[in-house]
This record gives sequence, C-alpha cells and structure tokens, in this order.
Amino acid sequence: MFIKRFSILIGFLVSIIIIAAGCTSSSNADPVDKQEKENSTKEKITLKLATPVPTTNSFSKNLVEPFMERVTELSDGQVQFKYFPGEQLGKGHDLLDLTKDGVADIAYYATPYYPSKMPIGSSLTGMPGLFVTAYQGTMAYHAVIQQSPILEKDFLNNGVRPITTFLTPTLEFYTKGKEIKVPEDLKGLKVRTPGGVASEILEFVGATPINVAAPELYESFERGVVNTMYTYNTAIDNFGLSEIVKYGTHGASFGSNGVGLVINENVWKGLPEDVKEIISQVGQEVTEENAKKADHENKTVIDKWNTKGITNYVFSKAEKEKWQRVADEFNKYWLKEQNSPDFNKAFEMFKEEVEKHK
Repeated sequence: MFIKRFSILIGFLVSIIIIAAGCTSSSNADPVDKQEKENSTKEKITLKLATPVPTTNSFSKNLVEPFMERVTELSDGQVQFKYFPGEQLGKGHDLLDLTKDGVADIAYYATPYYPSKMPIGSSLTGMPGLFVTAYQGTMAYHAVIQQSPILEKDFLNNGVRPITTFLTPTLEFYTKGKEIKVPEDLKGLKVRTPGGVASEILEFVGATPINVAAPELYESFERGVVNTMYTYNTAIDNFGLSEIVKYGTHGASFGSNGVGLVINENVWKGLPEDVKEIISQVGQEVTEENAKKADHENKTVIDKWNTKGITNYVFSKAEKEKWQRVADEFNKYWLKEQNSPDFNKAFEMFKEEVEKHK
C-alpha cells in the first residue's frame, strides 16, 4: 500500500516537472516571435515628407530617400512615409510655414528663403570664406543648429526642429563669356542670386544681384537676363546649365546655401522616445554621408567638364588672397550690420566647429 502511494506521488511530481519545463521552454524558445508580436502591436506612424526638388535631384537621392528608408528599417516598419517631392505639397518658399501648420510633418527648408524667419542661419551660411568643403560646413552647421541661439531663433520659433542638414559646396561664379579671376571682375555683372546675404555680397563687390527662381534658371541664363551664375558645380549640372557655361571659378569659396529637413515640433513631441532616437541617429548619419558624396560629386563634375571644354579657373596664390581679403572685409561689415550678440555667438561657434572638421 505504501509502495503504491509512493509511486503515485512520484508520478505526480514528475508530471509537474515536465509541465514546468514545457512552460519554460515555451517562454524562451521563441524570442523572435515575441519581438514580432511586440512590433505588430506598436502603433503605426505615417509622416508626410515634402520637398520642392524632383526625385532625380542629388538632394533627393543622397539625403531624403536614404533618410526615409533607414528610419523605416530601424523602426522595424513602425514609421512609414508619404513622400511629396517636386512641390507636390507646396512651393519651396512655403514649406516652412506648411510644416509649422501641420500640412507636412517633415519638409525641406533653405536658409536663403527666410531672411526674417531664420535671421541667423540665412546670413551665416552665406558668409564667404568660412570653410572650403561641403563636409566642413555641413558638419559644423549641423552641430551649431542643435544648440542655442540658432535652435530657438531659427527653428523652434517657427514651430519646427532640424533633423538633417546640408551646406552646399562653396559657391563659385559661372559665365558664358567673361573669365572671372579676381573679385573686381564681378563689377557690373548681372548675377543670379538665391537672395539674402548673397545679394549683399554681390552688391559689396559691385555686381548686380538678380533673384531668379530655380525653374527659370536655364532660360534666364540663356537669354541674358542674368549673365553670371552664383552657385556650385553640381547645381549647374542638375539644371542643365553646363550646356551653356564656358567659364567657372575654382576656389572663391564665396559662401554657401544651407538646406535640410525639419520636423513639426508638435509632431516631434508626440513621437515615442525610441522613434525620436532613431530619427536623430539617422539624421546625423545621412547628413554626414550626403556631405561627403556632395564633395565627391562636385569634383567629379569638374573632371567631366574638362572633357567638354569648360574652364574652371584655379586662382594663383595672390588671386586667392584677394578673394579671402574681400571675404574678411565683408564679414566684418556684415557682423556690424547685424548688431546682434546672438549672431556673433553663432558666428564664433560655427568657426570653432569648422576647425574640428578640417
């Protein structure tokens, strides 16, 4: 009798052990399934992203598209995008306000478009002689706009937050007939300007700034509405202007254009913390990668132009010193014109960051 009861007890205990082991095995055996279940229960987030440039533009291919793809990938599909390139959601000049108003969640911005709304960046990015490569300028500016005073003055005051940055390769001068070697050669020329501080620089050297919208660049240059382009090599190629250009400068380093992506601040605040981290991480990564590609592409364009008979004039040491002297004179004048402690602080911060990336 005792043996029978003992056997029953042993059998009962063995059954409990087997059941417990099965439960443990079940809880540990399927971590992938468990993660997939967690991901599937996360609320899907769809962000509307708008730009004024077509999908064929290098900004689209090298920055916007990689940004969207990586954010979706790192969020395991939780974050998706509705993409509106080529002014589908609004004109380039309107996208900052459209983002602030919630029409777009993320959108392109260009500092020259907003001299009053981005009082620091619209001037700072266009000041001449501060850096040489797109990588130097971009990484320096990306660091500075995450901090006071630019973060508040140029972004948060407009209801947006910066997430990616691109300072274009430094601006040069391109003509159909006249070769430009020193700043004095710009006197009297009708130069296309993106506006803002660029126009001030051109007037400073005696040129006539003319504001022309990007879609009208080719026709205005071909017909002589402007006789000089103030931009960079890749942009000349992007707009087909290399068919007309005969001469360009190389090494003027006469300012830049600051562009990038911003996100609506209320949308940002409503995102889960892990999604914010992903967007910030990817923003930093694509900012750096795009800047490196931009420098490479800019050089590649020069090599290509050499076979097309386009001359990119490389300054002598004495000529280069003249360009830098004019840049320094203008910057001194411009800092005085701004009469702003915040602007002065941002200017010094930017120069310090540029030094870190030389």
